[in-house]
Amino acid sequence: MALVLSTEYIDPAELTGYVRSALSDLPQNAFGLSAYLPDEETDDIDWRASVGGGGLSRAASFRSFDAESPISGRTGISRIGGELPPISEKRRLGEYDRLKMRKLDEGIKNAILNDAVDLAKAIKARLEIARGEALQLGKVTLAENGLALEADFGRKASHTQTAVTRWDKAGSDPINDLLAWSAVYKATNGVRPAEALVSDQLISVLMRNSAIRGYVLPAGSSQNIVTVDALNALLASFQLPKFTVYEAQIQDENGNAKDILDPKRVLFLPPADQKIGATLWGLTAEAQDENYGIDSNDAPGIVVGSYTDNDPVAQWTKASAIALPVIPNANLTLSGLALT
Repeated sequence: MALVLSTEYIDPAELTGYVRSALSDLPQNAFGLSAYLPDEETDDIDWRASVGGGGLSRAASFRSFDAESPISGRTGISRIGGELPPISEKRRLGEYDRLKMRKLDEGIKNAILNDAVDLAKAIKARLEIARGEALQLGKVTLAENGLALEADFGRKASHTQTAVTRWDKAGSDPINDLLAWSAVYKATNGVRPAEALVSDQLISVLMRNSAIRGYVLPAGSSQNIVTVDALNALLASFQLPKFTVYEAQIQDENGNAKDILDPKRVLFLPPADQKIGATLWGLTAEAQDENYGIDSNDAPGIVVGSYTDNDPVAQWTKASAIALPVIPNANLTLSGLALT
């Protein structure tokens, strides 16, 4: 298949601008992990990060007059890096559809615009999945379409926890687990986690958990469920972060709904003034193609072009990007497996 860039209906710069504007108008709560790993543009395809720093402050020591200054140790910091991987998708407007629209050039253009936005949204969705993996596991593993890549950001093994007894099992005590996980987080970072992302499924389990009901309800109560407000008040009383429900889903290859974050996990996150990392958007080959006409200042990010194929005659729309979430401060996250 030899696709040829086409400007018959719309040129790539206009199409790219339209798509980026459309993406900026999407509801912000659809894919909310960008709040923790915000988009950053780079005019490169390589990334570098220092990991292992931060954490608790080290204290200096006093000395007597005329005594030699003590020699300071150095916090272990390592440099990691790699290449931002490409991601792209294309969609065909076939010979039959073009013939049906032969007297409606605007119809073909609108079809291209709609396809372009759909393709770009699919790229954004895949990056949201990668963000979720980075935040929950401290690494991103990609094995698709011939790509084999693992970006491990060196999160401490102790920041991936499992409940002593899963919370949907008899005898579990979620508060004890959460207190233990919070203590691990504080021992590393010097602060308690400020937020916990969870699923509706996990909230539902906690509202019915025997230990939670024992903490919240008066002795002898026959009530078999507690309210979300009561649950969050209980968490606050133990200086645990309030639970925030993250419920974004994508459609898998079989057309079924799939959670972006593992619904069985609790994800601890830091105060808003502490940065975990970013989602880096690099420079595609298409953006550097002079036929795309993309201004150098706008080159990083998703770019979209319209193409033709002559055998059989068809119109194609292709969206491309170079991107990866990078979390040099991976220890600002902690993930606990809570459900079976």
